[in-house]
Amino acid sequence: MIRLTSGSINRKIAVGQGDIIHRPPSEKLGKHSWGFIATADCDIAQDKSGARLSYLEVVTVHDYIENIWAAEVIRKLKERTIADAAALITKATQEIDASFDATSPEELLDWLAETSVEELLKVINVEYKKRKQYLDALNIVELVFNLRGSSETALQRLRRIWSIQGLLGKAMRARLEQALDYNKSTDFHLIPSLPGSDCLGYIVLLREVYSIRNEDIHKSALDLQINGGEGAYYIAGPLSDNLRYAISQKMAYMFSRIGMSLEYESHCEIVTQLAIDEILSRHDV
Repeated sequence: MIRLTSGSINRKIAVGQGDIIHRPPSEKLGKHSWGFIATADCDIAQDKSGARLSYLEVVTVHDYIENIWAAEVIRKLKERTIADAAALITKATQEIDASFDATSPEELLDWLAETSVEELLKVINVEYKKRKQYLDALNIVELVFNLRGSSETALQRLRRIWSIQGLLGKAMRARLEQALDYNKSTDFHLIPSLPGSDCLGYIVLLREVYSIRNEDIHKSALDLQINGGEGAYYIAGPLSDNLRYAISQKMAYMFSRIGMSLEYESHCEIVTQLAIDEILSRHDV
């Protein structure tokens, strides 16, 4: 059995690093909310953190994939998707009249916001044999930018994009598995379970750092119910030392990295490609 939580809290302070805090849903705040206390025990004990403590947001694996990860994947698709679609539309309009100006991404977005994909294809008179290529490109733009104001989750829209791109079930599963590989990720940590909760899997979001007043952290769910105000939490329990140290170390590494210039990154990419070409050529590949 994986030991996720400490057997007891042997310390003088009421709340410590690695504690999981929990806020149950309420009328105003409609869903569960969890946090991982990030402030070091020594800072809490010596009152160096003042009246507030830092914590990292914790979400369920389902919420992370359905809304956070999928939304980020879609965000990264935007620039390339609209640029490719605009190039296609430009090609079609200039086949009608070579004097037509190129369609910019901004113009295409405005056009799609005012008319349907089918109507747009009629206007530019796309040949039947090329229709699917244009239809797919424009439908993906609609989904990526959510031009129709769909109430679907980010993952539902992403699945529709993948379906258009011909991504089958096994490939989708592989992408989700890769998304949850915490050993390769630098900005989250996966926890199979949390003290006092029964969902399957949680994600500690290392970039989502918040602060909370000491007085808004209560020692138990009952104490929160009696004395807690809006936005208050209770201590659900501590994580094991090994797990809290691993999360704190990963967070420290992420924020201590030295960012390199775009020029340096570009040079590295060129060197990488040239080296690969040379290696493959030696092996007649």
